[in-house]
Amino acid sequence: MYTIKQAALRSGVDASLIRAWERRYGVVSPERSASGYRLYTDQEIARLRAMRELIERGWSAAQAATALPGQPSAGAEVASALPSPAPPDLVAAAARYDLAAVEDALDGLFGRGSFEAVIDDLVLPAAARLGQAWEDGVIDVAAEHLASSAVLRRLSALFDMAGVAGNGHGVLVGLPPGSRHELGALAFAVALRRMGVDVLYVGPDVPVASWVAAAAESAAQAAVIGVVTSGDVEPATKVATALRAARPDLLLATGGASAEELHVDGATVLPARVVDAARAIRGRLR
Repeated sequence: MYTIKQAALRSGVDASLIRAWERRYGVVSPERSASGYRLYTDQEIARLRAMRELIERGWSAAQAATALPGQPSAGAEVASALPSPAPPDLVAAAARYDLAAVEDALDGLFGRGSFEAVIDDLVLPAAARLGQAWEDGVIDVAAEHLASSAVLRRLSALFDMAGVAGNGHGVLVGLPPGSRHELGALAFAVALRRMGVDVLYVGPDVPVASWVAAAAESAAQAAVIGVVTSGDVEPATKVATALRAARPDLLLATGGASAEELHVDGATVLPARVVDAARAIRGRLR
């Protein structure tokens, strides 16, 4: 029997997604320990793997759950033809300072498919709506931080589960000094690590000298600098220029909403979508 953390590692499915599939589709029915913790069998881990593989092939979560061995198939055609229910409203949950509702909203978003299937079309747009709601005065900064921090925790957990440090090519990923909007950069780091690339995520607000030191000490093959706002362009340019001077061999790339505003010789502007950007970098590594 395996704990949910062990089941997640063995199946390649995030723990929050396992819980969502259990609740929404009955994909697994774990026993409970004396302390109330979920316990999973080898058969249930196999079902989780099968569910994940179907979704990665393009099935919806509802269709994949219906197709698993042992699942009731009656009404499958009808169920697959119906639109999936809308995920819970993350902004509304944040406005109520209801952390349980925020987590449930995230379960609903991440539970709709594999990371690659949901990150660009569901999770990051929902996070962007939080920022817009704050700008519009719908929620205050504390509510926005409450929900954004929950998203950050999910992405951090996914990053930890996605690979093993020191495995393969090294890519530095982070933000220039003064930039703290890290959800997109961390989501990119998760996607890249899930593709088997060794990501060195240095995080937000990294001084120029620290970027250079990290590139020198890690012997990274590439560096990806997040350029989220127009205010990030100048510090990101300084980072890219310093990295180019210190490591002429380094593959430089930028990503984010304002990446095209940065002009440094030899720096690649990555696609806007996180998964496409990760594929672009992986394809250029030696």
